[in-house]
Amino acid sequence: MKRFKLKQLSVLLFFAIIFASCSNDDSLTEPKIDLKFNTITTPFVLKSTSQSKSLSFASGTIILRRVEFQAQTQNDSVGIDFQVEMNTKIDFATGKTTPDISYAEIPAGTYDQVEVEIELQDNGPEPAIRLNGTYIDLSGTSHDVLFEFNSGENFEVEKQGKITFSTNESALAQVTIDPSAWFAAVTNEQLSSASKVNGVIVISENYNSDIFDIVSDGLDLAKEVEINQ
Repeated sequence: MKRFKLKQLSVLLFFAIIFASCSNDDSLTEPKIDLKFNTITTPFVLKSTSQSKSLSFASGTIILRRVEFQAQTQNDSVGIDFQVEMNTKIDFATGKTTPDISYAEIPAGTYDQVEVEIELQDNGPEPAIRLNGTYIDLSGTSHDVLFEFNSGENFEVEKQGKITFSTNESALAQVTIDPSAWFAAVTNEQLSSASKVNGVIVISENYNSDIFDIVSDGLDLAKEVEINQ
């Protein structure tokens, strides 16, 4: 199992964490944190030495084993450590989770550090990531694609700087999952020559492993992450 401390965006799951406050005019309540997933299904252009063609993923599932929130006030006077340890399935087509993830109340206040950690499941009957997509080659022909990844990776995003959670507000942690980041180094030529299983380009540890290894290596590539309230 690998563990990645992401001060930047992971190219495996491309996590963009955005905190947004929503006011609530009902009776006074402590702030709450909810987690939402923004799945990107838009076709993206492949890296190519000739004419670029596209790849997209429209459906599938991502299974999480654990989600954890941590927050700390100045001088560590107040700390939050809230986690959900259960298999949670994300529907890639909609971004909805089963079961629905909802988080407990947190003390109102100003925090100097907020951290979100997500762990993929790695020992279930299904792969942690299974996505169905479409590859369009240079001739304009469409090919079905199946991507599977199964490893209990940990992804951690940390925000330094003051974030205030007020009474009667809900904080939204939005996680963007963008496959174009995973396949950034995969070329059109590699996909066009990929082998098929029952008419489908399967990319996994056992099939088209050269492409799979490139996608897996994307775990070490990153960009800056901004967490905005």
